[in-house]
Amino acid sequence: MDLSKSKSVLLALFAALNTAAFAQSDSSEDEEVFIMSPFEVTTDNDKGYYAANSISGSRIDVRIQDLPLTIEVVTSEFIEDTGSTDLRESLRYSAGILLESQNDAYGTFDNAGGVNNPEGATGAQSDTGFKIRGFVTNNTLRAGFRRQHSTDSVNIERVEVVRGPSALLYGVGNFGGVVNYLPKTPLPEFETRINLGVGSDGWKRASFDTTGPISDNLGYRVTGAIESSDDWTDHRTHDHQFISPVFEWKWNKTKILVDIELGTAEDRGVSFKSVRAPTIAGIPVTQSDRLETYGFLEFDGEDPKTFRWSGPDTYGLTTSWNANVQLEQELIDNMFFLIGYNKSYVKFDNRDLFGGINTSYTPSSSLTRAVNLLDTIEAIQIIDGSNSDVRIPVDNTVLQYLWDESERTTKWDQFRAELNYNFYLFEDSKWLSSKHSILAGYSWESQENSTLARGMDNPNDPIDSDPYIYKNPTDSNVIRFDAPTDGTGIPTFFDREITGSTGENEGYYAVYNMKLFDEKLFLIGGVRKDVSSSLDGFSNFNTQATRGDPWVLTEFEDSEVSKTTTQWGISYEILDGFTVYALSSEGIEPNFGGVRDGNGVALDSSSAVANEFGFKFNLFDSKIAASFSFFKIEREGVPFTYWWAPAPATGRFDRDADIVYRLEDWNLEAQLNSQAQNGTTPNPFLLAAKTEWDAAVASRGPDGQPDVVFQAVNQDSATKPTNTYLNASTPEGAAYLDRVFDLLNAEYALPRDQRSEPWPGWLYPGAPYAEADSNVNFSTMDYSAANGFSQSIEDQSEGWEAQIILSPIDEFQLVLNYSNVERTVVSPGNFVSYPYSDGNWDRWAAWYFPNGNWGLAGTAPEVAYPGGAPGLPSEDTSDWAGVGWGQGESLDDTPEHVISWWASWSFNEDAPLYGLQLGFGGQWESEREYASALTTAGQQKQNSSSTSIKASTDPRLTLNGMMKYTWETGDNETEWYVQLNVDNFLDDTDQYGLLYAPGISWRFQTGWSF
Repeated sequence: MDLSKSKSVLLALFAALNTAAFAQSDSSEDEEVFIMSPFEVTTDNDKGYYAANSISGSRIDVRIQDLPLTIEVVTSEFIEDTGSTDLRESLRYSAGILLESQNDAYGTFDNAGGVNNPEGATGAQSDTGFKIRGFVTNNTLRAGFRRQHSTDSVNIERVEVVRGPSALLYGVGNFGGVVNYLPKTPLPEFETRINLGVGSDGWKRASFDTTGPISDNLGYRVTGAIESSDDWTDHRTHDHQFISPVFEWKWNKTKILVDIELGTAEDRGVSFKSVRAPTIAGIPVTQSDRLETYGFLEFDGEDPKTFRWSGPDTYGLTTSWNANVQLEQELIDNMFFLIGYNKSYVKFDNRDLFGGINTSYTPSSSLTRAVNLLDTIEAIQIIDGSNSDVRIPVDNTVLQYLWDESERTTKWDQFRAELNYNFYLFEDSKWLSSKHSILAGYSWESQENSTLARGMDNPNDPIDSDPYIYKNPTDSNVIRFDAPTDGTGIPTFFDREITGSTGENEGYYAVYNMKLFDEKLFLIGGVRKDVSSSLDGFSNFNTQATRGDPWVLTEFEDSEVSKTTTQWGISYEILDGFTVYALSSEGIEPNFGGVRDGNGVALDSSSAVANEFGFKFNLFDSKIAASFSFFKIEREGVPFTYWWAPAPATGRFDRDADIVYRLEDWNLEAQLNSQAQNGTTPNPFLLAAKTEWDAAVASRGPDGQPDVVFQAVNQDSATKPTNTYLNASTPEGAAYLDRVFDLLNAEYALPRDQRSEPWPGWLYPGAPYAEADSNVNFSTMDYSAANGFSQSIEDQSEGWEAQIILSPIDEFQLVLNYSNVERTVVSPGNFVSYPYSDGNWDRWAAWYFPNGNWGLAGTAPEVAYPGGAPGLPSEDTSDWAGVGWGQGESLDDTPEHVISWWASWSFNEDAPLYGLQLGFGGQWESEREYASALTTAGQQKQNSSSTSIKASTDPRLTLNGMMKYTWETGDNETEWYVQLNVDNFLDDTDQYGLLYAPGISWRFQTGWSF
């Protein structure tokens, strides 16, 4: 972080506080009424679930009916009635917001359990991952400041959801929308509320909310909660503690707010329920994305809905705090100034379990720890786009697993200063009068990220390349940390990888809005310039052999990009209470993570453009309020890594030396010898190139020694084996590789159902990071996944939404939401240009490899890389056309249709059941595409018959209910309540894709306020 800039921010805040103190002391004593600033939301016209105003759509208090965009407000009463206890739960009835997903377009399985966790980005430990309008967001806003950790609902006054990108106001991506929750602030009168609760799955909770004045100008509010629970699945537990003290000083022209939030959470048993069970032998567990094709291993006598094979010893520990200091000051009449500084910290400590079924071992294997545990399983594969599962026996399988520990820390400093001025023109004229508001602002934020990953040593041999522990795949006893199942010792760890970066963003913005024509026409427009910097990026990776060595960091150059975005909107109240509107807005996501392209240059900010139009109506004094919106969001510059894409910045390939491959799977001589001795069948593609192979083997150099196919010792291996290598810079070596590649390309030119199994074996052993071999030299050593280099993709979502709030009588309220979203990948991205010296073109690199899952992926080379000589692919990798890599696909599980609702009925004081309130809600969603045509690492998903795999869930319906009774005692000075919430009272436990519905659950709460 730039310390000088941080100090200047603090000095500016200190000066502002001194200014405020002087302004207060200079004010006359009779000015005691606080003038509400436009930076605070007006709640005077709120009623139950209905909110009239919002500050999230324009940074200042504006009537929602006037704003030319879609805003949804979740009020504190709605949060209480639905029994929500955190931010995520409060959004359960917001159609178009997905809290649980299985399939994220170009996402990653980086949650607990890895690929064995079927939940995507929404399962992140931060609890801020969800989708809005089909786009994933992994952070929220807390009073306008970014927050990458969820909060307890005891501190939430209201949640405001702005649909669509809004870089103008917040400078952050969240392209589908922004979730901004407003914390509770002090009240002028003493009030305390205490709540206690119990529920199913061991749920227990206690919370409090106390507020009041300390002096005439100083108020306090302290909220806190402690909660613990088990889970509907085995071994999973959750505990968290939360407290938030808030202090507020108010004078007639000044307000100073100090807001602190502290919390810890402990989750146990967080890893996989079961592991994916492949039906095809030879899939390596380390290439976990290839396992996404398959279903999960099941056990006789164990319920797959609740069984958790990984046991209770994995965990996620979270420590977080947030501090906010904010000043609001009226400088002159109708001119207000806001300055705020927010500092936050979150640390995630994790122990996870990574594992999978290995089918590569045989009874003759030398690895006795595995062989002694081999058994037969019934594997499940999702095939042919069908939702039905096919179970196939697979012999000689074993579970191999290892433990993993990590620490991830995010430190965030944020500052903003805003000036707002309001004025009228021709105020006395009905049709010429106009109200104007000008907002000018500056924001600065710095995000410092660091991750330390610890790998597991082999319990028997610290430098053994096989650190796994083995377990019989039919043994349903859960895995325990201190009791390895193959007799090895308790695991120990070494520091495996460290990465980090600092990102900064400065934003300069101006927003202008006005109302005219008898306040019927509302216009809003603005422009923002963001300057984003990626600083101090570094990474290091240690193997087991180098563990304990000093870190040798790979550092990246600092970079800076500038982006200007705009937002324009218009609304017109055609009839009283009926408004039409149109909006064009843009969004950006600064590259805070320092993601680099293949040349090592930081990627530009991701950006989006959205166009939206719709109408709103508010009738009969807000008894009927609704909005309908139609939108299209186009996003570009989204980082995504195809692991096999070229990344010259890696710099491992020596372009001036010969191209040398290590031949293991491609050693035809070894396969012919095995055929003679064991009766095995050589690879048909290699065998068809026997003429070229024989010529390569026969070649001799001037010294009479083999110079194309030769043997050498791998000095980089702990066992120092002798391997066979091929010099592809010689005509004979190139001819052999060309022949096999040509045969493979011809195979893929056949119709899918006429192809054989076109896999000639792995050509790229010896390339870091899996292992190192200084004898090899080929361009695939510079592959993107080596240092997390990425490409940029383009995608979009479009659809329409409806939000309706009905309260025809005081006793009844209904919130009804509908969402229609279609997600589409527009472009799968582009590769960087890979430089070759003196025509030394390595045309056998992984990005040219003909196979069904990566590289050419069954596309003719000249089609995948157009622009080359006739019949040949281009030698410029930036010509990659991306054919077959998701263009036109969804690659996402956002349902096309979602309907959600919540209704409540309260018996009035004349009714026999006065004090009783009943609630009923639910959600229906259409099918979801939980298995797409590509994996999260960009490999094509195909089954054993080379059929592209795509599968969808069944539609899903969930129904919930509530019953609440409230009464007063002690001359109405104390209010009591009891409340029962029942979720999923249809007791749905069906399987939707790879996830199960949890079944019925209940929570009983009681509380009193005084």
